[in-house]
Amino acid sequence: MKLALKIILEIVSWGLLIGFVVIIILTAMSNSSILGKYRSFLVQSGSMEPSIMTGDIIVVKSSPQYLKNDIITFDDRQQRRVTHRIIDIKDDGHFVTKGDANKSSDSENILKNQILGKVFLVIPRLGYLVAFSKSFMGFLIFIIIPGILIVAGESIKIKNNFKS
Repeated sequence: MKLALKIILEIVSWGLLIGFVVIIILTAMSNSSILGKYRSFLVQSGSMEPSIMTGDIIVVKSSPQYLKNDIITFDDRQQRRVTHRIIDIKDDGHFVTKGDANKSSDSENILKNQILGKVFLVIPRLGYLVAFSKSFMGFLIFIIIPGILIVAGESIKIKNNFKS
């Protein structure tokens, strides 16, 4: 019984630690470009459904060129971050974009220097967890409680080593 509890606590500790590391990496990727050409974003609208759903995390990578049907993330003229599909490329180099769920194309065309990158990876539903982790309750659940469990587990290991 004691061994089973120890194994369960070890698995939970490692799971929490891995989850914590993933959240830190995604948060770091969303706040800077420290990982080179890669950045992550939380999808907050349904304009790209069903391809990309609200609550998904997307990872974008900057690219030297963008083609028709690429899904890109860009800053529009109001400095909003938008993720839409390129539906046409004009002769003057402007990109025409549209959300998959939208009936019409975006009202403004995009220049290459407005593009942050092409969608490289979609992580379904993880955005809800990342957004929750930024709240007080999320901080408590994902930082404080796992920290206490890790410190308690290590303390028990140290205490057992001294007894031996």
